[in-house]
Amino acid sequence: MELNLKGVLDAVGPTAGLIFASWLFLSFLGQRYAAGYERYRALISEYRDQEGRTPRHKLLGEQILLYKRRCEQMKIATNLGVLAAMFLITTLVAAALVAIFPAAELLKYVSAASSIVGLLLVLAGACIVMRENTLIQHALDGELADIPELAKEAGGGARAAFEEKHS
Repeated sequence: MELNLKGVLDAVGPTAGLIFASWLFLSFLGQRYAAGYERYRALISEYRDQEGRTPRHKLLGEQILLYKRRCEQMKIATNLGVLAAMFLITTLVAAALVAIFPAAELLKYVSAASSIVGLLLVLAGACIVMRENTLIQHALDGELADIPELAKEAGGGARAAFEEKHS
């Protein structure tokens, strides 16, 4: 049996691009998760340092809970990203093995199925990021809830957050 290296590289090349893209997406998810977690810890520290039960103290408590939800969502999205990368790597390996062993029909199905699952997992992770973006908007609006002059000028959700806190 002669190894067809060109066939292996032709089979692996396009799939390698998918894996590279999935790792970039995974890096993006990891950065968002780390940034959210750092903000969460900073809010907790500020909450502990606050004296008494001021409006800011209450706002910080709400922000902490919001950032906790964000971190939980980003953890799920990051885990989905890791699974997606694993499935896409499986696609790459199976495609290379198909090029080496063309008679191995099962590997063709493994390659096709793992690529579909991997891409669906990337899509699921992206959907969670979109949902997490709505939490970011709530955090932005909530930050102005205790600053009336800015909340009114900002309008939209910030104004609604201020009015809710002061009605």
